[in-house]
Amino acid sequence: LKPFWHEDSLSRRLAMSGGDIRIRLDGIPDSYILTDKCGFRDSELVDFCWAFRLYDVLGDGVIDASQVRLALSWLGEEPSDKAFLTVMNDIDSHGKGVMDFQRFVKLMAKFDRSMITEDELVNAFKIFDKDKSGTIDAIELQDVLCKLGFSVNPLQAEEMIQAADEDGSGECEYGEFVRKIIENQ
Repeated sequence: LKPFWHEDSLSRRLAMSGGDIRIRLDGIPDSYILTDKCGFRDSELVDFCWAFRLYDVLGDGVIDASQVRLALSWLGEEPSDKAFLTVMNDIDSHGKGVMDFQRFVKLMAKFDRSMITEDELVNAFKIFDKDKSGTIDAIELQDVLCKLGFSVNPLQAEEMIQAADEDGSGECEYGEFVRKIIENQ
C-alpha cells in the first residue's frame, strides 16, 4: 500500500481536475482549465482564449456575463438578447453570472461556427479546375484569382500551388486542396 503522495502524476492530475484529463495547448495558460475541446480545433481554442483573456481583467480565470457578451462580439458572434440569455442559462444553469474558460468554450459550441462543407470544397475546386483534369495548376489558379480581383503574378501562383502540393507533382490534387483548406480553417 503506497502513501497518497506516491501517486503517479496522471492520477494526481485527474484528482485535481475532478476526474477529467486536462488538455494543454500552446497559447492557452495553464490557469485556464480545459478538459473538453467541444469539437473545436486548437487554433479556434487559441482564438477563444485571446477573446477570453481580453476581458479577464482581474486575471482570475473568470468573466462575467457582460464580458462574455463583449468576448462574443470580438469573435464575430452577435446573438440577439434572447439567444444570448438562452445560451447563458444553458451553460450557467446555477445563475452565477460568471464563466470560466471551459464554460466559455462550451458556450461557443452553442453558436454556429460556420465550417466549410465537403460540397463547398468540391464546388470551389471545380471553379479552379478549369480543364476538368482533377488537378489545379498555377495557370488555373492565377486565372481564377485575377478574375476575383486579386493581383497575382505567375510566380506567386506557383508558390501557392507548391505550398499545397504535397507530392511534388507541380499541381494540386483534390485531396491536397481539401487538406490545405481544412488546415487553415
